[in-house]
Amino acid sequence: MTKSAIVKIRISNADKVRLERFADEAGKSVSEIVRSAINETTRGQVAGQQRRENIAKLRRSTNLMLEAFAGKPIDIPKLRDIAAQVRKDAIRALA
Repeated sequence: MTKSAIVKIRISNADKVRLERFADEAGKSVSEIVRSAINETTRGQVAGQQRRENIAKLRRSTNLMLEAFAGKPIDIPKLRDIAAQVRKDAIRALA
């Protein structure tokens, strides 16, 4: 899809700075951030909802890993499964 249309909006300087900083920290352009927000909003989602859900899943799987390390003796096969889940959740959260 060719991206050739331009939309102009007015926002405060403070919001512009926040948007640019967020885009920079995310390693994306401001346009990518705005397009992502539009896509999520038009699908009926709150902008950033999927990212927050992915981070929550990562937090839960990491907590399971910590619990597995606390067990004595450590259940290695269970720990392997949990580590694989942490890896999947991290990839989703960092994408």
